[in-house]
Amino acid sequence: MDLSSLPKALWQAAAPPDQTDNEVLEHFREFYQAIEYHGREVFLFGQGREFGDRRHLVAFHGRMAPAVPEHIYSYVLITYCYSGSFRMQVDGAPIVLEAGSCIVMDRHVPHGVEQTDNETYAINLILAEEFFEGRLLDGMADLASPFATELMTPGSAHEGWRVYPTADDELVRTCIDRILCERLEPDMTSPYLVDFFLAALLTHLLRSYEPKGHLDDAAWERAELIGTVRQYISQHYREGSLQGMAADLGYERTYLSKFVRKATGSTFKQLVNLERMRRAALLLRGTARPIYEIAEEVGLANLTSFYQRFRAYTGCTPQDYRNRRA
Repeated sequence: MDLSSLPKALWQAAAPPDQTDNEVLEHFREFYQAIEYHGREVFLFGQGREFGDRRHLVAFHGRMAPAVPEHIYSYVLITYCYSGSFRMQVDGAPIVLEAGSCIVMDRHVPHGVEQTDNETYAINLILAEEFFEGRLLDGMADLASPFATELMTPGSAHEGWRVYPTADDELVRTCIDRILCERLEPDMTSPYLVDFFLAALLTHLLRSYEPKGHLDDAAWERAELIGTVRQYISQHYREGSLQGMAADLGYERTYLSKFVRKATGSTFKQLVNLERMRRAALLLRGTARPIYEIAEEVGLANLTSFYQRFRAYTGCTPQDYRNRRA
């Protein structure tokens, strides 16, 4: 889609939904589990979103939209206010998102949205877990950003969020506009292009707007080490050697093991296994290679062990996983 056609197409895509506040609330109560969270009712969405072969979803929060009750999304969510302004509750805090600004929320952040007027609409960019795999976001590991580390590290609390004042940021608006053009007039290459624009958007936000002055040197050193560990595992997951990583990074093995466990909530072996399973899932989706070759490729020559670990990771066998994605 040409950029000149975007405003009209977006206005139509953000048309007011045919729902009231009460209808939305009843829908939530029918389909989602409600929990008491610090004295408030919060709905749990879970991880039931259907991404298909994509690593993202692009959705619209339309004009004249009813209030959305407080909920936990279970995915990383970027909400960009394209026009107007609207009020949110984010982990109990009142937030106003103005036109051109955005918020990034990690997986476990409760949030709700108040009613919007006819001039206000927003874009929701929902990131699947697979979005954080592979080399697309390797540069994020070098940002020494605690928030970036939290987003990318399995086992973290995932309770962080940031509001970014990007109203005058041309790069942010360019990424958003290009994402919308691909979303509203897609072709076969659109999912790949959107992934790259999303990666550029997220990396730019974390690089340019993180509040570095509020963190002491020790915090930044810990964040940098976590990023280094993640990058090392990404490159050396086949051998999966804690001793080798400690030697290569210049740390004592016991110290590094305790550091990884404390910083991520997972052991080194668990992180290596997670990376192996992610890579195996990618190969099962993207190639026709035999399963035993994929097991060997990710460092697991024992096929029985590979099947057990993959079932624990996905809930199904490697062949069933491949068939579902066919």
